[in-house]
Amino acid sequence: MEIKTFLMNDLQKCCELYVRTFNGEPWYDHWTKESAYARLFELTENKRFLGYTLWNNDELVGAVFCNLKTYHSGSEIYVEELWVSSDCQRKGCGTILMDEVEKYAKENAIASVTLLTGKGKPSFDFYKKRDYKHLEYLAFLYKRTV
Repeated sequence: MEIKTFLMNDLQKCCELYVRTFNGEPWYDHWTKESAYARLFELTENKRFLGYTLWNNDELVGAVFCNLKTYHSGSEIYVEELWVSSDCQRKGCGTILMDEVEKYAKENAIASVTLLTGKGKPSFDFYKKRDYKHLEYLAFLYKRTV
């Protein structure tokens, strides 16, 4: 496995893997190549974008897209998206990607890494095992407008 800094040339492959990953178990989303491209492209447009891709030979097997944010307590990395090919899940690929994000944070004196994930999904347990804390005092709020 080889981890690389994300390059725009890899966006199409990232979109294809994103659709295959999130339209499958356990998420069952309804991404199209077009909606995935729009989602991932807009993340890369952030001035403080940080992204990594994970390769097994010439095959893309995972990626993580983050944005750096500034708060009163210092900068943080917000993990917007992390996805790993279903064939490679539970084989250390997510760990490699998150290790790289956390290494960047430490090397650049970034105070924290934050993210949202679904309760009851395998990703929730993955992050808990990595010592991420479930903050009971925060709430994710949502209002449908259309």
